[in-house]
Amino acid sequence: MTALVLLTLVAALLRIPLLTRPMGADESASFLYYASHPLPVSLTIYGSPNNHILHSVLMRLSFLLFGREEWALRLPAFLAGVALVPLTYLAARALSERGALIAAAFSAAAPVLIDYSTDARGYTLLCCFVLLCTVAMARSQVVPFAISAALGFYTIPVMLYPFILLVIAFGVRRLAAAFKAVGLTIVLTILLYLPAVIVSGMSMLTSNPYVRPVPNFLHNVPAYLNEVRIHLFVGIPLAVQIGLAIGFAIALRQRTMATLWIGIFAVLALVAAQRVLPFPRVWLPFLILLFITAAASWAWDERGEAAVAAALVIALAITGMATPRVRETGELRAVREITRTLNRAARPGDPVLALPPSEMPLAFYCTGVEVLHPDLRRPRLFAIENRDYGQSLAKTLAFFGIDPRTVAIRKLRDFGSSALYEIRR
Repeated sequence: MTALVLLTLVAALLRIPLLTRPMGADESASFLYYASHPLPVSLTIYGSPNNHILHSVLMRLSFLLFGREEWALRLPAFLAGVALVPLTYLAARALSERGALIAAAFSAAAPVLIDYSTDARGYTLLCCFVLLCTVAMARSQVVPFAISAALGFYTIPVMLYPFILLVIAFGVRRLAAAFKAVGLTIVLTILLYLPAVIVSGMSMLTSNPYVRPVPNFLHNVPAYLNEVRIHLFVGIPLAVQIGLAIGFAIALRQRTMATLWIGIFAVLALVAAQRVLPFPRVWLPFLILLFITAAASWAWDERGEAAVAAALVIALAITGMATPRVRETGELRAVREITRTLNRAARPGDPVLALPPSEMPLAFYCTGVEVLHPDLRRPRLFAIENRDYGQSLAKTLAFFGIDPRTVAIRKLRDFGSSALYEIRR
């Protein structure tokens, strides 16, 4: 128990420095469109999948309590991210007597989980509910499973993928109990989403404009799988990745672990039927289940397991800090410096031209200029170049229909990853 407490404290310490990094695109949008408004907006307006409703509600409450600071808006995701450590341990112990502390160490220090623990979105909250479902499934508990699953759906609808995996595992254990769990989950989820369905309509919930069927689906799968691997295992040394793969294969010989993963074929069949390639972050809950499975492949004595867990945390902390990476949910790394420059150079109402994902962080930090609805008729404009996402000045101007030959362009400042330009007609 002492080792688990220490791992949880280390997880918090690894995450705290990132709580004050500049706001990213999706988390800025979550605040600007939902959490900054009265609570009924988050509960009823489902303007886009960016509204992770339960997380938006928690972000709203944190905003009311602590203000608009980055750390305050990220507090729900942070607390959920730290909670992943004991929840991973509990889920691992519920499934197997082996490797629970090592699995918890992966959840404590895996760089991708640290990143999402400091991104004001619902992904770490979703992972928590998946782990609670895993514990309930392993113990054949219908009501806790259904409540956790419904809250997972209420956070992000992509709960569907781990839900299918766990329901099938539940059914292999106790078929009648699994049917009851599914029925109760459906009822609870409908009740939770009812205000949003009444106000925003069912179509808003069932369609995602950012995820469309992919032409030549099978042709794109290998590149997609590599993208997912790179994203989920960022900052994890190749030797550790190989060890995880070997451990996973060995653990599947155990009946409990084989039962846990038998539903993956149904999940993949659903993805193939949809012909979609979900964002790599959708697979975060599966990553934690992979950690649990791989860690269960070897038997350790108490001291040996604690030593391996400590070594893992140290290694992943070092490699994570040494690995540069751009957030999948979008960011403009120099947004604070750009804001300060705009405050000196711009007048109230001056339009700033920025492409996604640059526009949302700018809108979060900039109060005197117009970012989201720029008036292109103004004689003076500003434009952002975000090189991390291939957003050159030429692309930005083309997007807004401005011919660079008809305007005077002056670079105000270069920030390395981005640049700010002044445009006069």
